[in-house]
Amino acid sequence: MIVKISDDKEIYKKSAEILNNDGIIAIPTDTRYGFAVDGTRYEPIKLLKDLKKRDEKPFTYFIPRRLLQNYVVITKKKIIDYFIPGPITVILKKNPAGKLGGDEEKIGVRIPDYDFVINLLDYYNKPIAVTSANIPGEPELLSPFEIAEKFPEIELIVDAGILSGKPSTVIDLTTPVPVVKWKGVVPILEIEKIYGRRIKLDPSLKFNLLFICSGNSCRSPMAQGIIKTMLDTRYVEVKSAGTAAMDGLPASENARAIVKEFGGDISDHRTRYLTKELIDEADLILVMEFKHYETVLEISPGAAIKTFLLKEYKRRTKYNEVSDPVGRDLSTYRDTALEMFPSLKFVAEDIKRRLIQ
Repeated sequence: MIVKISDDKEIYKKSAEILNNDGIIAIPTDTRYGFAVDGTRYEPIKLLKDLKKRDEKPFTYFIPRRLLQNYVVITKKKIIDYFIPGPITVILKKNPAGKLGGDEEKIGVRIPDYDFVINLLDYYNKPIAVTSANIPGEPELLSPFEIAEKFPEIELIVDAGILSGKPSTVIDLTTPVPVVKWKGVVPILEIEKIYGRRIKLDPSLKFNLLFICSGNSCRSPMAQGIIKTMLDTRYVEVKSAGTAAMDGLPASENARAIVKEFGGDISDHRTRYLTKELIDEADLILVMEFKHYETVLEISPGAAIKTFLLKEYKRRTKYNEVSDPVGRDLSTYRDTALEMFPSLKFVAEDIKRRLIQ
């Protein structure tokens, strides 16, 4: 049964009845649709595992905010207080006194910043176990009608239209230093700003670094090529783009020559125009001039938290730009590379401190 989302208490009452009877419902969140069951009993969780055709991957628990400490051991409170509710899943140790249906020692906890879910949790007054609305390895189901067609056994589907948001960020707070286990909506640098220090990145993930200049033929590919000599590319993905670039051109001859002097190689580089997709996937964006910074924010205002002038990153300087050598001689390109080099070395060391190798 598909029911249009509303504030009518009947929708919460019907949802709670199904959950109490060990049934499965499909609910919208601030990112995507999810399947939900009562989180305090083994039987519905087993039913959801069978539906999802998975045994080992744990589910996320949506828990009413006021009941969190009953079910988990609160740690790294700054992160929890700031980001919950929101598009972040925090991994915490279970409180032995709290009854949950799974047998994990640590669980993922999330409270979507979504009125329907918050109201449902308040009404139900118990944790619910939630997983993505799909079969593992298959695409996410974006609409209630896709869910109904693929999973006719779902008793209730709450219709909030098409949802295709980026998944939540998953971070383990049980370790001495928090570890990002899955990159999602909340940027790494935003978490660090709230936490007050660096966090770590799981070895299964890569840190994505993006350099930006104008034409993507001189400064940004030189920065990309030089910093790659300082980093392990198994753990760091380095890209570059231009705010006024033509796609598909090689780096300038002088840029290629200078990078070679630093032990790098950008002979395969091809220019590309800056896109929202490149901005969204980057964990850190470093630009050469303030006009590039402005362009990034015009495309994606939310990227301000992770965008810096290269020579200003974590330094007390303002509007410190990298000069453009385009059209000049080889010595000018060398001067530009030497101008960038101390900042590139600083950035490389900064990124390394986030990696678990």
